[in-house]
Amino acid sequence: MKNSECIIEQYRGDKLVRSFIPTGDQKLPWSMNVNGKTYLRTNGWVLSKVLPTLVEGSPFTTKVIPIMEQVSRDDSESGV
Repeated sequence: MKNSECIIEQYRGDKLVRSFIPTGDQKLPWSMNVNGKTYLRTNGWVLSKVLPTLVEGSPFTTKVIPIMEQVSRDDSESGV
């Protein structure tokens, strides 16, 4: 799976803390959404936030969602 094919979501418990969405831009390929704000980020920056959450005992849970699945989930929530 390519970066451009997935959305990364990070949760603390059941609460969504931040999400990373591909932008298609080569220099800043990720858009980080947190607290209603959006920030453009590099691959390295995103990795620095994702990798520490993958260890056992981390208070964060990281989920990788294929974009097609995300689109289907959004459609079902909106009643489309």
